[in-house]
Amino acid sequence: MPVGRAALVALALAGLVGLAAGCSGSDRGSAGDAGSSSSAATPASTTTVVPRSFRAEVADEAEVDGNYRQGIARSGDGWIFTTNNAIYRTDGRFVQTAAHLDAIPADLAAQGFDHLGDPDVASGLIWVPVERADKTTAQQVTARYDEDTLAFVDAIVVPQHHNAFVGVDGGIAYSTDEFSDDTIVRYRVVDGKAVAIDPLPLSRTIERIQGGDVADGALWLSTDDDHNGVYRVDLETGDVQDLGSAGHVDGEGEGIDATDLGGALLHVLVADEAIVPMWVVDLEVASEPA
Repeated sequence: MPVGRAALVALALAGLVGLAAGCSGSDRGSAGDAGSSSSAATPASTTTVVPRSFRAEVADEAEVDGNYRQGIARSGDGWIFTTNNAIYRTDGRFVQTAAHLDAIPADLAAQGFDHLGDPDVASGLIWVPVERADKTTAQQVTARYDEDTLAFVDAIVVPQHHNAFVGVDGGIAYSTDEFSDDTIVRYRVVDGKAVAIDPLPLSRTIERIQGGDVADGALWLSTDDDHNGVYRVDLETGDVQDLGSAGHVDGEGEGIDATDLGGALLHVLVADEAIVPMWVVDLEVASEPA
């Protein structure tokens, strides 16, 4: 993202109004013993932060319904999946238990919104990015649905050219403005409005971003780049690490969920080379000093 554009995105976010409901440790050094009688000054201790290197390895994978082809999010003991215009709920074994077909409200569809992306679940709501084909106006939507009923709740206009994913943590929503980007967009929703938080510059551009989720102080991204790469973004520094591949490289990487399930933190939705079936690929993440 050009330097000026990140600032423009932040300014634009602060002024946009959401659509109305229904319309849319490191150890700390000691300062010295309090009872010491020494008159010599105690040298200030320092803390050395050792950078860590992260990698991911495929632990398992499961074949899932071909309709579950855009995004994935953990919900209770089961899963939420999205396709272009529908939301599905499954149990932990990917057996479907509910569906909301035609999940894009008619008024949004009339404006050209026709594509649900990679969702997240937070505070009883399913947050779903909604895109339209026109990427020139820098206006997309994040819609919210009831986690239990899958019913549409409201929609928030966001000044983004793309809105492939939304990850939510601590009331902050994360996304990117472009399909390939070097900046993370951040905002809160207050009284139905998207209120900007300063964008997070990244240490490198990530290509063809499809999904994202937040866990353990990082934003984890899935892509459809040349190796269906999975990436870790440090939310304090913006440092990007390529963790490796989600596999099925001749297919297409889609959404991602970050929930620690039996040691596998990441769960990436990947399309088969033959388009169907879809696969949920579980990855274990390990780290070591760089």
